[in-house]
Amino acid sequence: MAKFTNKRKKELLENKYILTFAKDHIIYTENFRKKVILELSKGKTILQIFKECGFDPNEIGLVSIKANKHNWTKEFKVIEENGKRKAIRIKGAYPILTEDKKVRYITIEGGKLVKDYTKAEIEELKKNKYVEFVSKDKITFTKEFKILFISEFNKGKGNLQIFSENGLNPLLVGKRRIKTCTRNWKKQAKNDPTLSKRNYHPIKKETDEKKKKRLQDIKYLQKRVNQLEMENEFLKKVQALRKG
Repeated sequence: MAKFTNKRKKELLENKYILTFAKDHIIYTENFRKKVILELSKGKTILQIFKECGFDPNEIGLVSIKANKHNWTKEFKVIEENGKRKAIRIKGAYPILTEDKKVRYITIEGGKLVKDYTKAEIEELKKNKYVEFVSKDKITFTKEFKILFISEFNKGKGNLQIFSENGLNPLLVGKRRIKTCTRNWKKQAKNDPTLSKRNYHPIKKETDEKKKKRLQDIKYLQKRVNQLEMENEFLKKVQALRKG
């Protein structure tokens, strides 16, 4: 993955095909993804398309570009409409920026937008004892259900079957949401068998190089603080002498 300075990120964000950054990962606009698929169908190469859209493939990273091509060709298809060719998303999710500048992904299934829960659906889901919280676009389940799910899943049951047997209609909950829960809970169970952590994030092991840099930074900051304290004391003495 390419590394970008904050200055370079600001420069790159001037490109209309970049939505935002997630650390050093470029999040491209949905229009750019469609453009890539459409141009590929016309015989252009992926590198040619990126260059024509103002990107330096070497800076972005050839591996990253090829990975995007691989993913996007599975998520889109080209159709003819009113005599014109256009790329449409048939699965996956596309990114948008919320008002607080955070990225939200809108899911597509079978070529259709996955809708948010209606008020009636929210009330229906709230009745289930395994639903801890549900809102227009979010649902969380109790720890008891997560433990039950992992236990049943390890016995060979399918994720949709487990939800259905416990009063959670897969069509109501959303198959994609269930798929996401399955993936997340399986990862969590490996490091947290009791699934007691409410906000689970895998702990990334700190490398020796990062640890060394962190300690160097701490040492530098401590030295700088001591230096500033000495300078502050000196200035106080100078001011006291002037007043005297």
